[in-house]
Amino acid sequence: METCGDDVSDPTMETIGVLSDVSMASRSLPVGVVSTNFKVTRGFGGIAENAKVNVDRLYLRQVMTGWDANQSDLIQPNAVTGLGKTAVNNWGVYDGAGSKAELVAKTHGMHTLAGKWSNWFTLAFVVGRYVEFEASTLQVMGANDEDEADNDWAIVGGTGEFAMARGIIRRRVYSITNNTLTHALTIEFFCHMTEVVPSPTKRGTVGGNRGTLPREMEGKSQRLENVTIYHVGAVEGFQFSYVDEDRKIRTTDTWGRVHPDPLRKTEIKFGPSEFVKKVNGAQRGGEGWLSRFEIVTTHKTYGPFGVDNGTPNFSYTVPEDETVVGFFGNTDNIFVTSIGVYTI
Repeated sequence: METCGDDVSDPTMETIGVLSDVSMASRSLPVGVVSTNFKVTRGFGGIAENAKVNVDRLYLRQVMTGWDANQSDLIQPNAVTGLGKTAVNNWGVYDGAGSKAELVAKTHGMHTLAGKWSNWFTLAFVVGRYVEFEASTLQVMGANDEDEADNDWAIVGGTGEFAMARGIIRRRVYSITNNTLTHALTIEFFCHMTEVVPSPTKRGTVGGNRGTLPREMEGKSQRLENVTIYHVGAVEGFQFSYVDEDRKIRTTDTWGRVHPDPLRKTEIKFGPSEFVKKVNGAQRGGEGWLSRFEIVTTHKTYGPFGVDNGTPNFSYTVPEDETVVGFFGNTDNIFVTSIGVYTI
C-alpha cells in the first residue's frame, strides 16, 4: 500500500515519553533564525534546492534627487509617448525604516519606463548583521506603476550562499517624504546553499530495551524522501530513503524483518514541500517492542501502524525551525524495539 500527503492533520496527543537532544556537531551554516527578520530553513525543497530563506521587515530607500540621491537619469523619455526614460540605481536596503537603521544590501541596476517601471537589479548583501551572506546576491526583476501601492518582484537567480535562488519579493509603499520613496520588502526564496550540510542532531531513542542490534543511517541526511513500514500487531520492519550531503539518495536496509504479506507493507512518499514534524507511538510493555508508530507531517498524519494497546505512549514534536531528516534505532531481528530521529 502506497500513500502520499494531501490533507493537513495535526492531532493533539499527550506527551508521556520524550526524546532527548544529543548534539552531534556544531552547524557550519546559519540555520533557523539568523536575526529577528532573517530565517533560514535547511533541508527544504528537492535535491538541488536545499534551503528556504524568509526575510521580512526590510526597507528599500529610493532617493530620487538631492545630494544623497541614489539613482541617476541615463536616458530621457520620448517627447511624444513619454516612454523610454531610464535611470541607473544604487538603492540601499535597510533593516528598519528609521534613520538609525543598518544597511543590509545594495541594489545595483536600472529601471525603465515602458508603460510601467520595469526594474532589473542585483541585490548584493554587504558586511554587517548578515555577515554570513557577504558577497551573496539575488537577481531581481519586476514592474510597477508609479502610483502602485504594492506588487511582487521575481527573484530569478542568485550567487554565493543563495546559488540558484528563485522566489519573490513582496513590495509595498511604506512612505513618501520629500525626495525619498521607501518600499517595505518581504523576501521569500528557495536556493542551494554551497557550504557543507550541518550534522543532524540526534534525538532519542524511545521504545523498549529488548533490542540488541543498533541501526543507523550512513552519511549526513539533509532531507527525508520516503519511509516503508511493515506492520501487523507491531512495527516489524522499518526502512527509509534520504538525500545525503552529496545530494545522493540513499536507502537503508530493512530494520527488523520484511513481512511476506504485501498488505502489511505501507510506503510513504513525502512531497517536495512536506516535512516530518512529529512522531507518536507506543511500546508493548513487557515485550519491549514498538506496538504502534505514527508520523505527522506538515501535510497529514500517516498511521497509526501496528495496534493501539501498547503502553507507555510516547510523542515528540520537532522544534519549529527544524525537520526530521532520518531515523536510528534498535531491533531484535524480528521487530523494531526502539526508534529515534535525526533533525536539522
